Amino acid sequence: MNNEQPFELIEFEQLLRKPNSDASGLASFFTTGEVWVTRVPARLDVMGGIADYSGANVCEAVLGRGVLIALQARTDRTVRIRTMQAGIKALPIETRFPLDRFRSGEGLSGYAEVRAFCHANPLANWASYIVGSIFTLLKEESVKLPFGFNLLLLSAIPMNVGIGSSAAVEIGALSCLNAYLGLKLPPLRIARLGQMAENHVVGAPCGIMDQIAITNGRQGCLTHILCRPGEVKGEVRIPPGTAFVGINSMIRHSVAGSPYSDTRVGAFMGKKIIDEIRARTGRAPLNYLTELSTREFNEQYAREVPEEILGSEFLARYKTHDDPVTQISPDATYSVAGPTRHPIEENERVLRFMDCLKDASDANEQALIAAGECMYAAHESYRSNCNLSTEEVDFLVETVRQRGAKQGLYGAKITGGGTGGTVAVFGKVEALKRHIPEICVEYSRRVGVVPDVFEGTSPGAVEFGARRYIFGANGWHRTEA
Repeated sequence: MNNEQPFELIEFEQLLRKPNSDASGLASFFTTGEVWVTRVPARLDVMGGIADYSGANVCEAVLGRGVLIALQARTDRTVRIRTMQAGIKALPIETRFPLDRFRSGEGLSGYAEVRAFCHANPLANWASYIVGSIFTLLKEESVKLPFGFNLLLLSAIPMNVGIGSSAAVEIGALSCLNAYLGLKLPPLRIARLGQMAENHVVGAPCGIMDQIAITNGRQGCLTHILCRPGEVKGEVRIPPGTAFVGINSMIRHSVAGSPYSDTRVGAFMGKKIIDEIRARTGRAPLNYLTELSTREFNEQYAREVPEEILGSEFLARYKTHDDPVTQISPDATYSVAGPTRHPIEENERVLRFMDCLKDASDANEQALIAAGECMYAAHESYRSNCNLSTEEVDFLVETVRQRGAKQGLYGAKITGGGTGGTVAVFGKVEALKRHIPEICVEYSRRVGVVPDVFEGTSPGAVEFGARRYIFGANGWHRTEA
């Protein structure tokens, strides 16, 4: 077990212990009352990505960077939130609001009202992930908060680069509240609450992959998740001498954006059409698209799923696409065949990929090469079936492919919601150390900026647990919560 403390925790303790006279510390934010701390890593979507909302198997890694959340109770009903960047001298951002803002009449407000409140001021949109998580916990678990709290977010994860920054904030806040309030919520429930906050308050139609991966992920392992709706199936050992790293394309992406949402709409349209076909022959509807094999889809349904359809035409024929977190625009034209095919094929690719990694445990390089080919195929499907790649991302993937297995690089693919973000790369450790800097230089000549590289591994939220800091005669000291 690696006993090295996460970077964000080390920095937090340094800030916490700065004297009152040092304005760069936390003396003006925290009093001498106890402080609860949790920490959640970023994730690298190794395989599975957007197939999660269609019930696919996915395979996820936890990265070395993360988000730390620190909470201290107040004596009033105010919630004060401050966010800071770890490792960078930058201005903190802060907002506050009364807990009573969550109430309407004699009870709690609805999700729509809280969502409108969070988005009314564009300068404070960043706080919606935390505010949404707090409200979802109160709403879904009937939690009572007699007093507010100060909450610090110390993040080493860039936003909108496809490594699960939004999920890390949600799970960090929920895990901290879970420890502080002594709720003992199970990990999968915490993950589900995080997804609900993002769907209903932030307004991003994400699946549950990111939330489960960073809640349950363990240092040095890949997590196998079955998203029906969300179950950890086990862990996959990374073959000795190999690793996964992420290269940030520097093209910002968002799962709240229309390309991702439109792809999800198309997949649910395809499922609705398939269910109508099944109903005509007396078969039950699918719970998830990925219950179908590629062979079944090709032989029984592919010919009847249109390449694209106008929203109004689909609504006139089918009334609804049965997805509670996206809406069909009558005037928009949606791709259907590609977004429907992608998760069905991706689900099978993920299973092949994990089998290859298991076969590679005995220094079987052909299995490593086969695993990499699954990654390349996943990227091509993002590009051709879902239109979720970009020229810049394609360049990074192709640059890895050109070096190839002979130079120790086995595979690469776009991650998460696509349309930019981060590229996952798989290879031998020494090859990654040698070639990734070269690839970054080549890429910088193309786009004019040197990309970030995300590497390493660290504990997930459950493995990290919670820390409690007590102020005593000798200053702050840490105890396990």
